[in-house]
Amino acid sequence: MWRLRTSRGTWAVKRLNRSREDWWMRDYQVSAEIQLEAYARDFPMPRPVHPLEPAAPLLADVRVGDEVESYLVHEWHEGGPLTTDVSAWVGTTLASLHALPAGGTPDGEPHPVEEWREWLDEAPNDFTDAVRGYLPDIAEARAVAVDTGDLTPVSTHRDVKPDNVLHTATGPLLVDWDGAGPDYAEWELTRAALHFSRLGEDRTAFDTVIKSYEEAGGHRPPASPTAFAGLLRVYLGGAAWMVWRALGHRPVTEPERAAAHTHALELLADLRTSLDHLNEWTDRLR
Repeated sequence: MWRLRTSRGTWAVKRLNRSREDWWMRDYQVSAEIQLEAYARDFPMPRPVHPLEPAAPLLADVRVGDEVESYLVHEWHEGGPLTTDVSAWVGTTLASLHALPAGGTPDGEPHPVEEWREWLDEAPNDFTDAVRGYLPDIAEARAVAVDTGDLTPVSTHRDVKPDNVLHTATGPLLVDWDGAGPDYAEWELTRAALHFSRLGEDRTAFDTVIKSYEEAGGHRPPASPTAFAGLLRVYLGGAAWMVWRALGHRPVTEPERAAAHTHALELLADLRTSLDHLNEWTDRLR
């Protein structure tokens, strides 16, 4: 992403690291619709810009040499990383976001551990050995993550964390809507509460996110490990995707494939840490 200054204003231009597989455009269309609906309701976010010849809502395909690259443009806002506590804003903002029309439920389930073993058996090496060491964690996390219980479907941002909140002179703005889509309100709320409390280390911030969400009309998540299944799914799904890239199952460049080895192990380490704290986090919802 970079800043583009023109005679008509200043803009944030983002080049997407997109896939040309059919699923990517299908998911992107959903994210664009959610973003436009949120902006139409005066949500605290940058104004998206429609291209003159859109490849899809908000999306511009531009030929650069022999390649076609995809771009998004938003109005530029002066700001920077968060410097103040915004935990109350997070809860209130999520309650407002969860009032958008729901469009379905999250797709699919985490891959069974048996499938992970099949992937790893294809290429025995130091990397696959390291991933194999996390198979017990994957099995434990999946047992929690497949139980959706009686949760609330929403159409939402799905990645509300400090990195995606821009601190401006007029208040916080939620940015980076590329991953918007269907989720469960309880899953997004607990993920945000953990992200804005340094994975629960700041007990006050965690409690404030939950309390402000309730005060704004949202429902308190159940005091159950299933309330945190969304976070476990993020780690499981992200790690699986990176393992596929590392093993050459997706059309990526060699540098991307090499980076996938590191990212996969980082996500699995985060998964293990989350499982270690799951009972503690559940108690905080009582």
